[in-house]
Amino acid sequence: MGLLWGVGAVLVAFLWIVTLFDLVRRHLGSKQTAAWALIIVLLPFVGAIGYWIMRKPPADEVRRAMDTENEIRRGAAPPRV
Repeated sequence: MGLLWGVGAVLVAFLWIVTLFDLVRRHLGSKQTAAWALIIVLLPFVGAIGYWIMRKPPADEVRRAMDTENEIRRGAAPPRV
């Protein structure tokens, strides 16, 4: 049972670190970033899951997805990244 808890703790820590990194990278504004950081630090698992559920994709990510979808509809191969 100890191994299961250890693996779970590592996964939660990884989720926590990736979430904080993404939060800082996105530049939401100082108040929003501070609020999310506080929620994620105080409630590591619940805060991180809430952040990923409520996270809106950046405009360039949406544009790339739309461009790829349009290329597929036209019958061309999707661009390689």
